[in-house]
Amino acid sequence: MVVRLLDHTADIGFEVEAESLEGLFQAALKGLLAVMFQNPPDGGKRRRRLSLWAEDLDTLLVRYLNELLYLIQTKGFVPGRAQVRIAPEEGGFRLQASLQGEPFQEAFGFQGEVKSATFHGLQVAQEGGRWRARVILDV
Repeated sequence: MVVRLLDHTADIGFEVEAESLEGLFQAALKGLLAVMFQNPPDGGKRRRRLSLWAEDLDTLLVRYLNELLYLIQTKGFVPGRAQVRIAPEEGGFRLQASLQGEPFQEAFGFQGEVKSATFHGLQVAQEGGRWRARVILDV
């Protein structure tokens, strides 16, 4: 799994790559955490489940990241690890995720609010047997 932060004029972004589509979504969580925290949790004792549907993988990734932002910034739950399953489902894709995390803590070194994941410059693709994504976040 590879995570690279990107400089962007008004926003911030990251690139991730992994051997599987599920691994890509797990890496996207790590990318989001790297933007938001200096010392994010790596796992945790609390658990949450997510179920999301989207017509394509780009939209699924944006919905997933925005749901994670909601959990972090509104519910105070910081997921440090995700087990993700993605399957084709009637005209789109279904994501099922089991999240492990901790309550929001000062010790995580919060670096600032992220408003949302965007479709600007978004790329989700399989290249040479690996999955890659580029995400820009509105801060």
